[in-house]
Amino acid sequence: MSDALTFPLPPPHGERPNILMLFSDQHNAFMSGFMGSEIVETPNLDRLAGQGVVFDNAYCNSPLCSPSRQSFMAGLHCHAIDMWNNTAAMPPDTVTWAHMLSAAGYETSLFGKMHFNGYQKMYGFDRRPVLEGNNAGEQFYSWGLRTSHDWTEPLPYVYGDMKEQLRKAGPDTPERQPIFRHDQKILEGTLADLAEKAKDPDGPPWAMCASFVLPHPPYRARPDIFERYRGRGDLPFNPSGEGRDGCDRFVQQYHGGPSELPDDVIRTAREAYFALITEFDEHVGQLLDCLDETGLAENTVVFYFSDHGEMAGEHGNWGKVSLLESSVRVPLIVSWPGRLEAGRRVDTPVSLVDLYPTFLDIAGIKLPPPLYTHGHSLMPLLTGEPEKFAGGHVFCEFEGEGWNHPRAFIRSGKYKYVCNHTADERLYDLDADPKEMDDLSGDPTHAGVLAELRGKLLDGWDPDDIERRVLLAQARRKIARCRNVCGDLGW
Repeated sequence: MSDALTFPLPPPHGERPNILMLFSDQHNAFMSGFMGSEIVETPNLDRLAGQGVVFDNAYCNSPLCSPSRQSFMAGLHCHAIDMWNNTAAMPPDTVTWAHMLSAAGYETSLFGKMHFNGYQKMYGFDRRPVLEGNNAGEQFYSWGLRTSHDWTEPLPYVYGDMKEQLRKAGPDTPERQPIFRHDQKILEGTLADLAEKAKDPDGPPWAMCASFVLPHPPYRARPDIFERYRGRGDLPFNPSGEGRDGCDRFVQQYHGGPSELPDDVIRTAREAYFALITEFDEHVGQLLDCLDETGLAENTVVFYFSDHGEMAGEHGNWGKVSLLESSVRVPLIVSWPGRLEAGRRVDTPVSLVDLYPTFLDIAGIKLPPPLYTHGHSLMPLLTGEPEKFAGGHVFCEFEGEGWNHPRAFIRSGKYKYVCNHTADERLYDLDADPKEMDDLSGDPTHAGVLAELRGKLLDGWDPDDIERRVLLAQARRKIARCRNVCGDLGW
């Protein structure tokens, strides 16, 4: 009996559309016109949303760049591929959607950031015409080993002083930050490649991921766009973090206590962040125009999504790594002219691992057993048949960046259950309490929901084992990497 994998034959080329993924970094899902913002200007994303389907409750699977991106690539939750933080590398033989689409005859290309660590830099992509900028790749986070379960124990802040970054928020220099200059190379490379593809309409189908750093901080925006937002910055919800405790307070401390900043600094930093979103939106506009002008739009499915959100001062927090909604919710739009109802919205909770099986569905192929993904194809939701959607809940986890207290949540319907290992658990009704201020975990009337969601979350997610694996991974990296880079560790 043969154990060889068998790949079903894909449909003919002419029946398969191209796939273009527009991937941003750290875009707060609520800060877009198509998601209801009255301040942030995103006319091109709004245009894409009007042409396609918007998912109002889309989530990342980890609120940190590299774990989120590798989970998306593998279609698997982070604990299944050992993706703990921004220095972890998933196994080099991980079968990604890029492998599958390439095997099915698609040309797969990556422009820009995917935050691959270790020696494997392709993970199934046929081409990487524009590589990552200097903000990603071999970075040295999470050197230290945790020995305490005390959430209040201080940790060195690995990104630098967040308060100092926020005080410097405002217009960028004319030369721009290097990461934003690199985004321009990603844009230009993608536009050039699309133009070349248009010259060969009978060529094989392609799947192209244009992955930008915008609107990721630093909070230094292009001067002309920043001027449009000057004086329009609002204060975030609960800027002092009042009423939050446990892990949320720990995240504040990890980020240098930015909740203590004066209102004018907070407003300016938000104005800069809004401007970064609008700059990214301009890039989107150029890419959509290119699809229209070259005729590629007629046979191209366009996806827009981000790897995680940005707290932008809410609950006293900035950046990501929180399990609060502004950190874990992501924008998600899918446009497929002639196939999907334009302007439709879906409120079913979904996550980025669902994109892998969706890509395979579009290509007309299946993942051969025993391979699997944790995601479920979004096609039933995209085509207006929600009863056929196989997903039931959304799972998100975080284990890294300098502390080893695994945290995770599961969302099912309107309820969100949060497990903070060694600290506490929480339950929120997001319909009634979208800002997560009313913890229902101690409410006897919700005991049944609490127990059900706790059981679902802990089915296959073992925080004790994960903590052991994270500590082991950190110890190995501390010896194998930092010895060469940082010199004598003083052991």
